[in-house]
Amino acid sequence: MTNNLIITEYAPDDRDACADLFIRVYTAPPFEFNWLGHGMARQYFTDLENTPNSLSYVLSDGGAVVGVCLGQKETHFQNPGYKINEFFIDPGHQHKGLGSHFINELETILRGHGLKAMYLFTQRHMDSFIFYRKNDFIPNDETVHMARTIRQANSVVYTRTYLNADN
Repeated sequence: MTNNLIITEYAPDDRDACADLFIRVYTAPPFEFNWLGHGMARQYFTDLENTPNSLSYVLSDGGAVVGVCLGQKETHFQNPGYKINEFFIDPGHQHKGLGSHFINELETILRGHGLKAMYLFTQRHMDSFIFYRKNDFIPNDETVHMARTIRQANSVVYTRTYLNADN
C-alpha cells in the first residue's frame, strides 16, 4: 500500500475513470461479464448518482482511481445505514490491503454522517465474501436476497403482403 492514497467523495466528473475501472474489474475473472461496455457502465453510474441519498467515494493512488464505493444513505426504523451497491478495487491493486483500508476509512467517514451500519449483497462462493467477512461484515442468515427473471412476452411479427394490381 502506498502513502499516496486519497479518498474523495464521488462526483459526476469521476464517472469516466470509475466506469473504466468498473469494466476492468468485471470483465476480468472471476466475473468475466463480456456484455459490459463503456456506455452501459456510464449509464449505470448515472443511475446510481441519481439514486436518492446517493453517497459514493473514490480511492485514488497518485491521482489514478484504484477503488470505488457506490452507495446511498438509507433510513431504517432502527438505525440509519449505508447501502453499498458497488465496491471494487483495481485488479492490479487487490490483495495489498487497499480494500480493507478503504472500508475502514469509509467507516470513519460514514460515522461522521451519523450512519450506524454498512450493508451489502454479495455471493457466498466469491472471494468478496471472504474479504467482507475479514472486514467484520456478518452474514445475516435470516435475510434472503431473492430475484426473479422477467419473462419476455412472445413476439409476433406482422408482415404485409403487397399484391401487384396486375395479379
